[in-house]
Amino acid sequence: MFEKTKVIKKSVVTLLVASALGSSYIAQAEQVVSQTRDETATLETIKVLGAPEKGFNVAMTDDMIEKTQASSLQDLFRHEPSITVGGGLPVAQKVYVRGLEDTLLNVTIDGATQAGYIYHHQGRINVEPELIKEVIVKAGAGNATDGAGALGGAIHIKLKDAKDLVRDDQRVGALVKTAYHSNNDMWKKHVSAYGMLTEDFGVLASFTANDAGDNYQDGNGDEVDYSKIDQQNVRIKLSGDIAEGHYLSLSYEEFDDDGTRYARPNMGALFHPVYQNTPVPQKTRRESWVANYGFNPDSSLIDLDTTVYYNDSYLTKQGDQWVVFPNFGTVFTDYYNGESHGGGVESVGIDIRNTSKFGAHEIIYGTEYREDEAYFTKSVTGINDEETEVFAVYAQADVEINDWFSVSAGLRYDDYDYQDNNGFEIDDSQFSPNATLNFNVTENLTLHGGYAQAFKGVSSPETFFLEFPFPIPGSPNGRTLQSYNGADTTAGGFGVGELKAEESDNIEVGFKYEGDNFAASGEIFRQRVDNTQVVDAGSATRYSYLDTVESTGYALRVAYFWDEITANLGVSETKPELGNAPLGSGEMGVGTAYGRTWTTGLEYSPVFNITMGWNARFVEELDFVQDGQDDKAGYGVHDVYVQWTPTDRMKVGLAVSNLFDKYYYDQGTFYSQSNTSDPIGLAEPGRDVRVSFSYEF
Repeated sequence: MFEKTKVIKKSVVTLLVASALGSSYIAQAEQVVSQTRDETATLETIKVLGAPEKGFNVAMTDDMIEKTQASSLQDLFRHEPSITVGGGLPVAQKVYVRGLEDTLLNVTIDGATQAGYIYHHQGRINVEPELIKEVIVKAGAGNATDGAGALGGAIHIKLKDAKDLVRDDQRVGALVKTAYHSNNDMWKKHVSAYGMLTEDFGVLASFTANDAGDNYQDGNGDEVDYSKIDQQNVRIKLSGDIAEGHYLSLSYEEFDDDGTRYARPNMGALFHPVYQNTPVPQKTRRESWVANYGFNPDSSLIDLDTTVYYNDSYLTKQGDQWVVFPNFGTVFTDYYNGESHGGGVESVGIDIRNTSKFGAHEIIYGTEYREDEAYFTKSVTGINDEETEVFAVYAQADVEINDWFSVSAGLRYDDYDYQDNNGFEIDDSQFSPNATLNFNVTENLTLHGGYAQAFKGVSSPETFFLEFPFPIPGSPNGRTLQSYNGADTTAGGFGVGELKAEESDNIEVGFKYEGDNFAASGEIFRQRVDNTQVVDAGSATRYSYLDTVESTGYALRVAYFWDEITANLGVSETKPELGNAPLGSGEMGVGTAYGRTWTTGLEYSPVFNITMGWNARFVEELDFVQDGQDDKAGYGVHDVYVQWTPTDRMKVGLAVSNLFDKYYYDQGTFYSQSNTSDPIGLAEPGRDVRVSFSYEF
């Protein structure tokens, strides 16, 4: 039994290493699993979930999520050095990939595009990790199939279905899980029920609740005010094969976060002369409906995949305090009279794509269409909704030239039609090409180099910037956001001009090495984005920056593994700039700079049913900051975990996040726009002991 389990572990380890290194390593890993299945009949019941798709950069699998007891975006991405997540409070967390904020990436959750940008002081990716199958991050403009607006890459989050959970010897089942987090006295409760309605078609229903009794404490033992968590997630999914060659899935998901937060959830207590940062009740909600149909007959030319989705994300508040003009900094009032107010983005979209194979060659081609509507739930200005239509066609071909060379090349055409709340229209369209050449130096070593462009037409800005409710002379009912179409000028110390479509290009060269017990990958890159956008609150106007955002850097990852032990090490450094100045905390919606980052980890399985591990993240002090700002302090954070599986149905976990109770601010957190030693964002949680228990029926 012990020897068989070691074989299983090695197969899984191989897949996990593949998850960090590349698609061809996935193929090698699958061969290992196949070979071991031939050797041991018991392996036929093992499900290896979360094998990442071809052409990714970084992946997080469900196995990793479960062992580390990930409960937030920061937990999901802390193992990858080129990504940082700042914000402290989960609902305020923002993801930065190579220094660019997730607003410049295409983000999907189970196929539904998250087009909304609600509020620049809050994160826009709201997902419960409990039923995540895998998270795939594609860094940098690249593939034509990555979706609309993938200026800085893409984040694709895939969720589990019934087939991923039902045991081979059962038709129905259930999973019950509870977990306790000591730092904020939080209980997680999760229950899933699932079953196969036919041999190949099943249903999954799940409910997850995260309920914290206290605010979380930072590494100094101080409570972070208004950080208590109250979250619920409901999910229902029917999926599977409805006939030979036909796949269908229908799903509904609702994510809710309720609580009293500061008006700017990513900041602590502070004074502002126009908009007070007072604590107010807030509600964040995401509702998604997704339908997917696949048709894959006995033909290498047809592998059709169609996704239709509806997504509605919004934020509401109650009790905001705005200035009473002209009494800046002294007199404030709630122009919404204590009523709940806010806004969101509602999206309806479809993506149709087909994959055709010609021997060793493959081409993916398709079209997508999406409508977005940015809206206010209650307005004092009588603001109109904003509308955006996106249409695209695309094709991506992978061609094997010979045993030494292969090439991936694609072309994408995007067309955007945007109408702002004042009826002003902007139409943009453009082709975006890409090409990557791969050179197999040896059987183990591959070099690659590529160039890619991406395009995003003007679309709705963040919803909370559409309305400024306080009256001023000439605007007795407040003001709504204007789209600028005049001559070049300045705003916030930067040159700005006419609101235009954003365009990006990425140059990247790298390598991948795959040995028997050793694997490594690395890349250097230069990413540029033109016409990134900014809102000047004083004039209630949206502009495009005249300067280019440029992000240059490198990343390196290595992994070594034995039967019982795996080890990994990664390092990345990125320098994002706007013009000649580093990106700072004030460029929300664009990006921020953070120091050279090192990640490392060990995992050890001393016996067949126990796994233990250690992960660490070290961020060097950052002196690449704007004039007048302090350097960002460096830090090192350690996490450990143990998972015990006393039976094949029961799992017990213990994880300690921030083992040494380090007091620190993530460098992706809002620091300051002035020379101060005290960041005005939220400090990260201190030590958090997490205990979990799950049982499958």
